[in-house]
Amino acid sequence: MIHAVVLIVRKLKYLLRRAVHDILFDILVVVVAVWLASGISFSIVEGVDVFTGLYWALVTMATVGYGDITPQTPMGKLIASLTIVAGIVSFTALVSVGAGRIVESAERKRLGYIHYRGRRHIVVIGWTPAAEAAIKELRMRGFRGDIVLVTEKPSAVVREARLEDVTIIRGDITRIDTLLRADVPHASMVIVSTDDDAKTVLAVLAVKALNPHARIVAEALHPENVQLIHKAGADIVVATRHLGGRMLANSLIEPGAAMLLEDISVFLGDRGVQIRELPAGPYAGKKYLDALLELRRKGITLVAVRRGGKLISNPSDDFMIREGDVLIVVVPVKAVEVVETRPTGTESG
Repeated sequence: MIHAVVLIVRKLKYLLRRAVHDILFDILVVVVAVWLASGISFSIVEGVDVFTGLYWALVTMATVGYGDITPQTPMGKLIASLTIVAGIVSFTALVSVGAGRIVESAERKRLGYIHYRGRRHIVVIGWTPAAEAAIKELRMRGFRGDIVLVTEKPSAVVREARLEDVTIIRGDITRIDTLLRADVPHASMVIVSTDDDAKTVLAVLAVKALNPHARIVAEALHPENVQLIHKAGADIVVATRHLGGRMLANSLIEPGAAMLLEDISVFLGDRGVQIRELPAGPYAGKKYLDALLELRRKGITLVAVRRGGKLISNPSDDFMIREGDVLIVVVPVKAVEVVETRPTGTESG
């Protein structure tokens, strides 16, 4: 309890020191001083109560001038004249500086030079076609939390994509101070997609140092760097160019497989299919074949099981599903609600 009080006092002292050196605070102090001095002086000279004097001083300084209270003595008129001049000067300074702060804050936000504060948000590091697609996919999948984009590119370039509700942080994506402005220590997940695998490695290392518990998904431009990015701390590494090349080749040799991947990766409205994760829940303790048949009755196809950090693709028919497993399913877009409204199960990370 005492420790908490000491921390609060220190915080108040820190804020007070910052306020004392703030011109807006100085102007506000002058405005309050003029208001008090004018109101109290007017109440003494004109013989009214202090509340009435302060009310008169406020409407006079704000140049509202209702006329319900007017000075009757020469000294009162002198105080009124000085109050009008002081009020115009101080109020104008207060409004102009305050408006300037608001405009400056909006401009800094537009350019990406801000400090984001939040929790359980997603940070996307780097601005590439893959990063843009990832953000749009997150929104399409129904993620309504905060997304923070960290990029070295001008914010105007990013805004051309017309992303929905994305906070932009501009700076060197490999520097700790830039990532701190994105509040990486409190992020739940991080996507790293850059135009250079060396930058990706540095960014992953920095993220891992700031937030060891965040799930990190990274893009590798060259397949030989996948293991290196994994060692840097990425949980999942996707070699996009290598995958794209394989899809091109498969389109020639085995077009059906490529068409399926295209159907999954491209939004086709109600005609498409999606890959989703489904907690084992009621299927725990059942064989893979039994779970497969049960899900097929709902129009869902079970293709793999994730157990901890290991993916078990195309399990055998007698493979036993355990509590905590995650089922990887292919589901038509029309049946996505069946998956999204499922009972929440226990998931192992």
